[in-house]
Amino acid sequence: MVNCGLILLKMLSEYVDISKCLPSLSLEVVQRVVEILKLFNTRTCQLVLGAGAMQVSGLKSITSKHLALASQIISFMHSLIPDIRRVLFLKIPEARKHLLMSELDRVAQDYKIHRDEIHNKLVQIMRERLLANLRKLPQIVEGWNGPEDNDVQPSQFAKAVTKEVTYLHRILSQTLLEVEVQTIFRQVVQIFHSHITEAFSKLEVNTPLAKNRLCRDVQHILACIRKLPAENFSSETIPNYGLLDEFLAENFGTKVGE
Repeated sequence: MVNCGLILLKMLSEYVDISKCLPSLSLEVVQRVVEILKLFNTRTCQLVLGAGAMQVSGLKSITSKHLALASQIISFMHSLIPDIRRVLFLKIPEARKHLLMSELDRVAQDYKIHRDEIHNKLVQIMRERLLANLRKLPQIVEGWNGPEDNDVQPSQFAKAVTKEVTYLHRILSQTLLEVEVQTIFRQVVQIFHSHITEAFSKLEVNTPLAKNRLCRDVQHILACIRKLPAENFSSETIPNYGLLDEFLAENFGTKVGE
């Protein structure tokens, strides 16, 4: 994916050079640039979001890493379009500028939409993983009301969801811009707060041991949420404060770390 982006960048640079050296070809150059940008965007979408790479290259799945790399190159190309337009349109006749500018603006909008769709897919993946783990929660909770033991660790559910969201954070932080990571995790944090709070509210915990285990899980998950780069959902100064914090306070009269 990155190599393809570098090849495209080289081709665009060559088109810019042609436009400068041969002004009479400026109109043709702009049309070619529009076509190649459209093709790259469409093909990238087919291979990654459309999972075409699984057939073309034999990938077993399209991972969050693949999506992040696709977003990176699409965002990069989107950021270049204003500069490309500024340079290429210097020699374009005024009578043709408006139509060509509109076409290039549509290409830029397509790139933005594509990038947003990739980010939505990343959020969707995290939501699906959370729901898959939540389906295992009732079976885990059944053991909480049993004989007391000395296990002071969070449950497998809490460990799994925090491990997966931490992994996604690490992958995206290595690849995407900080503002993009914040946008994605703003939604992920909200999903965690709403879905986990709803699931925990429906649990039947009847013994002090079970309640302690539930409290431990809530605190473990909230400690992870605190570290994610998303905005607050209330006027509280606590990072990423939300429904799960309220659940903890209402049911256990405590906060994370207490």
